[in-house]
Amino acid sequence: MNKQRVLRFSVAMAAASALLLTGCANTGESGDGAGGGENGRIALAMSHMSNEFVKTVAEAAQAKGEELGYEVVVFDGAQDASTQVGQIEQAVSQGYAGILVEPVSKDGVVPGLIAANDAGIPIATIVQQAQDQSLAAAYVGGDEEKAGELQMTEAIEAIGGSGEIALLYGPMGSDAQLARKAGYDLALEKNPGVTIAFEQTGNWVTAEALELTENWLSTGTALKGIVAQNDGMAVGAAQAVTNAGKTGEIPVFGIDATADGVAAINDGSLAGTVSQDTAGIGELGVETIVKVINGEQVESEVLTEATWITKENVDTLGS
Repeated sequence: MNKQRVLRFSVAMAAASALLLTGCANTGESGDGAGGGENGRIALAMSHMSNEFVKTVAEAAQAKGEELGYEVVVFDGAQDASTQVGQIEQAVSQGYAGILVEPVSKDGVVPGLIAANDAGIPIATIVQQAQDQSLAAAYVGGDEEKAGELQMTEAIEAIGGSGEIALLYGPMGSDAQLARKAGYDLALEKNPGVTIAFEQTGNWVTAEALELTENWLSTGTALKGIVAQNDGMAVGAAQAVTNAGKTGEIPVFGIDATADGVAAINDGSLAGTVSQDTAGIGELGVETIVKVINGEQVESEVLTEATWITKENVDTLGS
């Protein structure tokens, strides 16, 4: 897959208790930023740690941190903005060398960004942006609006340019939910023959998407396709479609190209997904914040490229 990376940046905030990813050496509950790796510790404040996408980002960030002499400590925001801000403040008080945050909320993370700025600790946003990006050294991730537009454009083509579809959103008001929806709107404006029969949040969760899709299918609505804002929800929707005996009749589309999503494409239950180089985002995030820590100039945005993945080109992933 083409992994050309364009540059783009931003910043975010977080809150309370730390929950480490397996493999972290400590919980961040004591000590200071000088501990951990040879060059100190970097906090990675994720919005949650409940699906394959965020775990892949975190694991890649930790591996890159080890390579560069930093311990990357992962904090689980549990989709709670105040918890995430508390976690950022904890990292600040413990003197972490730098902070990467995936905001639970575009607005809610701002106090965390301000706390880091006031303490002189470099902070950047990753995966999702903050409302006020000027508070962050950079944003590292995909162009979510473009990813949403690409996904919807391909989905519309796959269903023949007309018919009723259902949409599964991430947590309402989150940066990725809003930006991907904006991309959907751009594609739908060009294709008035496609209408939205159902739209609801599945909160990035497979089980929630499965239940929602089962409910939609039970209405007898003649859906032409289901577009989910991440692969986790797409896999849940695809399972509901399979259970209803409609595989191939109602195509399902995702975003992220996770291992589960790719497996679903290979077995035919998922029609397509958007890859934004998930592991690359984690690696670039750490590389970027380390540059800021070292006083180097960075671009305000570090973007990975969006690529449409189907059964025809899935084998090119990672190449």
